[in-house]
Amino acid sequence: MNLKINTIFSALAAPLAGLFLLLLFSCASQPPETRETNAPSSPESMTLDRALEAIAAYFTRTLPEHSPIALVNFNAATQTLSDYIFEELWIYFEDRSSLALVDRQNLELIRQELTYQASGEVSDESAQSIGHQLGPQVLLYGKLTPLGGEYRLVVYATDVKQATSSLRAVHIKPGPRLAALLEKQAPGSAGVNMANVLYAGTDNPFQLTVQTDKTNQEYHDGDYMTMQIYSARDAYLKVTHIDVNGNAQVIYPVSFQDNNFIRAGQTRQIPDNTRFRMTKPYGEEIILVAAYDAPFTVNPQNTAAPLSNNVLMRGLVVENTGTLTDMHPVATAKCTYRINP
Repeated sequence: MNLKINTIFSALAAPLAGLFLLLLFSCASQPPETRETNAPSSPESMTLDRALEAIAAYFTRTLPEHSPIALVNFNAATQTLSDYIFEELWIYFEDRSSLALVDRQNLELIRQELTYQASGEVSDESAQSIGHQLGPQVLLYGKLTPLGGEYRLVVYATDVKQATSSLRAVHIKPGPRLAALLEKQAPGSAGVNMANVLYAGTDNPFQLTVQTDKTNQEYHDGDYMTMQIYSARDAYLKVTHIDVNGNAQVIYPVSFQDNNFIRAGQTRQIPDNTRFRMTKPYGEEIILVAAYDAPFTVNPQNTAAPLSNNVLMRGLVVENTGTLTDMHPVATAKCTYRINP
């Protein structure tokens, strides 16, 4: 859907109406159903996110500083879960590690050259060939398998020059996020499921909600829409729109005039002094709201891109440092709506 901003009042809104032609979204939502399990977890088990952080921290400490590493494959029950593991580790290494990541453009070439042994490790011949041709010193890959009432994630680090490997294994306890990522998805829906997982709000430490101005969430071509966001705590907001084709783009804040700070107990109308105009393509769209503790600005290269964890979590610049960061939100919310002819 294409969203056109319509000025409804104030002189400041007038230039915005001419400048922005935005895609828009929908809002009334409830967290997706998740599966729980009563199976016991081992004392050392941890949540999926905590396990990935521990894995990344371990290899940051143990691998030689400035080693060129390539994240190549994570074998999991669903592609959504595999992609999630890859993206979370990529973000960690890129932002907080002394290791150097091989450019993503070369990753597909590396994957095509890989040969795995029965154990799941990369064969020595394959590793050495990749090292000579494409430059990485370390291949990082792994697999996640069920183990009783929990899961076991094993991550291998193979030195492509010395043909030696080390590994780190962690136990992951079941939880809403892992359950959602394990659900089988229809082709093309993996990105939307990832958004549903990340923005379900199940781990929110305070209340954060978003809803559109129509309770039935149904709009027609030419209708106008605004959204209301409530936060029980002081926070800085980022609003992302997912269109019917699965492309995501930050729609608020988009300029220095946008005040994305919300006070505790306040309900904000978004966008400021304007409305979104609903247009085709028709179908269901999603609005995602993330709340952060620190102020930030959006990356100026804020263009629509295929939905992924990387798109959802990156692109923010911390105002007091001027550096890019993943800035994991402290609370999230989402809503959906439909555009009809």
